[in-house]
Amino acid sequence: MTLYLIATLLASALLAVALGDAGQPSPAVWGLPLLPALAWAALRVGAERPVAPLPHGHSDTAGQPLTHFALHSGQPALLADGGHIANANQALLRTLGLEGRGDELIGMPLDNIVHPKHHSRLTALLAAETASGDAGVITLLRADGVPWLARLSLFRGDRSPVALLQFGAPADLPDAGPDRQWGNRLAHFAGEILFALDSQLLVTWLNPQWEKASGRPVADSLFLPFLPLFHLEDRAALTKGLRQLQAGERDTLTLEVRTLAGRALGPRWVELRAWPLDLPAGGEAGIVGMLLDIDQRRRHEEALRAQRRSLHTMLDNLPGMIYRGQNDKHWTMEFVSEGCFELTGYTPLELVDNQSARFADLIHPEDRDFVWNYVQMRLTRRERYELSYRIIDRDGQTRWVWEQGRGIHSSRGEFLGLEGFITDVSSSRGAQEEARRRLFFDNAAGLLSFSLFLDRLQHLFRHAPIAGYPFALFHLAVDALDGIQAEHGPAMAERVMVESGKRLRVVHSDCNGAARHGDGFAVLIADFRPETLAWAGTCDAAPASEAGLHHLATALAGLIERPLRIDGHTINVGARVGIAPAPSSCVDAAALLAEAVSAPSSLPRCRTSPCDSAGYRG
Repeated sequence: MTLYLIATLLASALLAVALGDAGQPSPAVWGLPLLPALAWAALRVGAERPVAPLPHGHSDTAGQPLTHFALHSGQPALLADGGHIANANQALLRTLGLEGRGDELIGMPLDNIVHPKHHSRLTALLAAETASGDAGVITLLRADGVPWLARLSLFRGDRSPVALLQFGAPADLPDAGPDRQWGNRLAHFAGEILFALDSQLLVTWLNPQWEKASGRPVADSLFLPFLPLFHLEDRAALTKGLRQLQAGERDTLTLEVRTLAGRALGPRWVELRAWPLDLPAGGEAGIVGMLLDIDQRRRHEEALRAQRRSLHTMLDNLPGMIYRGQNDKHWTMEFVSEGCFELTGYTPLELVDNQSARFADLIHPEDRDFVWNYVQMRLTRRERYELSYRIIDRDGQTRWVWEQGRGIHSSRGEFLGLEGFITDVSSSRGAQEEARRRLFFDNAAGLLSFSLFLDRLQHLFRHAPIAGYPFALFHLAVDALDGIQAEHGPAMAERVMVESGKRLRVVHSDCNGAARHGDGFAVLIADFRPETLAWAGTCDAAPASEAGLHHLATALAGLIERPLRIDGHTINVGARVGIAPAPSSCVDAAALLAEAVSAPSSLPRCRTSPCDSAGYRG
């Protein structure tokens, strides 16, 4: 405008000079240059009078007094027309954080700067024609999303729909100093989601991290309920904790919950930390807090728990027990697996820390020194130890166990304890012991090994029916072995069997033989010639007939029942004899032998010869 006035003044001066040179001087001509000056003065006077924007569709006189009051009021104020903002003063713009952006506010719906929970109340206040004066407390929203509780005063103009809304200045509006700037930066660039809730648990503020984590704009998430953002199973505990914060029953809340607002298809674990916040001027309690992403950590923990469950399942299914213990005379256990119950009869709680039983007391008294010395020798050499020994379980039964373990040391060489595995080997140990006994017996007694005897019996079982030659199978069960073992010990019972077996060597020939079977003997007769059966005495009946077989059974029992003299002791035993049935009733040699074992022992005596003197015992 200044350039325009200067240009006009120059043009007027040149026009006056031109007219004067033309010979037409006049006072009016020389007054032309004064016209721009007069116009400039008039514009300056008009500019000093403020002109407010008018409500849409209304005359200047309708809302002029309210407009003038609003623009010149020191309190935040605005003019509302039909639910829209017609004008707003600088105090309100500063309060809302919209200073310098007043043009954006003109024409905007009034609901845009009012909290949703007060929309209906504001609509009722504007609809009431007589409403004027103090209208109570209402919640406005700043541009940064922070709610502001202010006391509202409402005034109406005469014969005008325009209303003046004046708000009480906030008592503790944050300043724009360095602290406020740093706070905004931290909230903006923080890696965690920061949030604020009102008294109704509606979201009133979120930092930009929310959009990065959820993919939802912050503006679309404001003033929505907070609880539906979380998994249904977690809402009850979360609601209870937040309400306790509002009621002052607790100072802080920390919960691990699953959020449904993430970019992932499924729920995501977060750690929620929240604190109460007193909302000004309303007497209500809001909540501020943060959400920390812990989904990766929780998944690692779940995987670790799954691995531990698998490990425990594997340990519990092992046929034995895993242990960790101390190297002391009591063999104190610090950990034992569930397999200890099947092995010892004691539960882990009873064995750990010697609560009800000490493992050292379970070891057989004859093996305790051996176990201690052997383990100490291996530990001194820092070697693994493997050994077998006996334990006595809770029921008093003796079990053979096999143990493997090693010493545990720290990185600096300090001894920490023992770790190992113990399992029951009674069955295999028994088989080994039985094999050892058989080998010793066969060598000492001079009888056939049982495997060779069974092979010979199987051959006869298959070929005798085809070739048409007879054979007989006897089983001699030796009585009184249990009594001998109880009185004189297992070594004496074993010697009785050896000496009794030596007496059966007279049966042996190219086709006949005897072998030990359990606590008795099995005798196979396939050669019925008199010279091979001389040990049985004479009998008028045919050797392969029923009477002849009974005669042989009586003679075998007589061999076993003769008194034995061992280490100055006279030992008397009895024998029960069983004869196998016809081969046609059995499927193989093993079944034939089983029938001989279970055959009745009440055999008739042969009364046609002196064989009665053999003394058969049925």
